[in-house]
Amino acid sequence: MSMPMMPFSEMLTVHEDAQRRTSLRNRVETLLDLAQSLPPRDRLILEQVYRHGLSVAEVARLIEEPAGRVRRRIARLIRLVQKPEFKFLARHEALLPANVRQTCRLVVFEGMSLRRTARHTGQTLHRVRQQVATFHALARF
Repeated sequence: MSMPMMPFSEMLTVHEDAQRRTSLRNRVETLLDLAQSLPPRDRLILEQVYRHGLSVAEVARLIEEPAGRVRRRIARLIRLVQKPEFKFLARHEALLPANVRQTCRLVVFEGMSLRRTARHTGQTLHRVRQQVATFHALARF
């Protein structure tokens, strides 16, 4: 008794589906790796959805926020971690001087304004702007 042969077009579809799943899995793993640099609450949201498979509605109930707001927040976080500056800081943070590292973490990872970062760190707004401009120049390379 021989096994029926699968049509070639069906074999291609199965192969393409496997490639798509592998590609998606790799993108999710990269997203979750970069998310480790986010503030804990933001990281938790992405992990609940992409690692543990919770729906947006379930996460919204957990953190007691409307589902629409959580959905928008997830989209914003995904855009954030895909930015070249975010990726650069996540990978090379340890190489930056301590004061620049702190400034960049607040501005890039936490989305704090330059003015608020200056007040928070006790630096002048001019100094914070200089540090962020230097960081952006480094991140472009």
